[in-house]
Amino acid sequence: IDRYGVRRSMLFAVATSSLGSLLASRAHSLLALDCAMLISGAGFGGTCVSAPSLLIRTLTGPIRTRAMAFWSTFAPIGYAGGLLLAVPFTAHDAWHVALRVHVAILLAVLPALVWLLPRTATGTATSRDSLRHTFSRMLSIIREPRVLRLGIAVALPNAVSYGTSLAIPSYLARVHHLTIATSSAAVAGAKIAAMIIGGLSMGYLLSRAVSAGLLFGTMVAIGVLAQTLLFLPSSGVALATAALILWLFAFGGMAGAAMSLLPNVVGDPARSGVASGVVNQFISLACFAAPSTWLALHSSMQFVLLALLALLASLFALPYKGAVRAPGRS
Repeated sequence: IDRYGVRRSMLFAVATSSLGSLLASRAHSLLALDCAMLISGAGFGGTCVSAPSLLIRTLTGPIRTRAMAFWSTFAPIGYAGGLLLAVPFTAHDAWHVALRVHVAILLAVLPALVWLLPRTATGTATSRDSLRHTFSRMLSIIREPRVLRLGIAVALPNAVSYGTSLAIPSYLARVHHLTIATSSAAVAGAKIAAMIIGGLSMGYLLSRAVSAGLLFGTMVAIGVLAQTLLFLPSSGVALATAALILWLFAFGGMAGAAMSLLPNVVGDPARSGVASGVVNQFISLACFAAPSTWLALHSSMQFVLLALLALLASLFALPYKGAVRAPGRS
């Protein structure tokens, strides 16, 4: 992205994702499905990294803060959209239809991106850099402690959110005697509403110069309370649903507050692609570990303790003070 520009990279990423979903919908073996998902995941990764870089390079001030906070909600909302997309096909052997609908959505988005994405002046200087200099620029970000700390602070709440989304449909179905389709739809609907409200609220508060550290800490406290209520066996469906909404609101606030700090820890917008890539790689690693971790748990106390430890670790890792200086600047 830093080398060839945001616009070209994002268009390529969306096209790659659509190709991966198309191949997955036509897969007739596990190997073919895995290969298709690898292609789709490459496109997804490109989108994850390019969008924050676009916001950093094209926006400034409070508008950029609000945009970064709102962008932080895309992955959970996308996951919720995937749940809603899959619900009509849970009782039938028609899983490939959901993937083809996904292809259609991406192909509809692609011409809109061609029309709407701004043409930035990025990539011209770095395209002339040698490969060695390019890797040197990448390593300068990887060696920046504040970027690594931000990656941890963003990744751990994402892991808790993803793990909760994986565990809670079957947990609610088992404890409250619901169908998987019903519990999945409830999770998805609550997630979309709460994440949007949380992300927008944090963006508004942060643009008013409210401390990101204070907001993040407040959302951590609310998130721990929500996780406790959510996995309380005697809570009942109504309280569990309310706790889920509260948790998702808290997660939206944590994600928004943390991602709004990305421009501060980068310093130089020309390195925003690499920095965004590092932060998203932390999210990927945490979410990779989430299924095997959360699906291995069974008691409510285990879920709550794991969420508590992860959220406290993210709070201590958050680099909310100061900003790095761009290379070559005084």
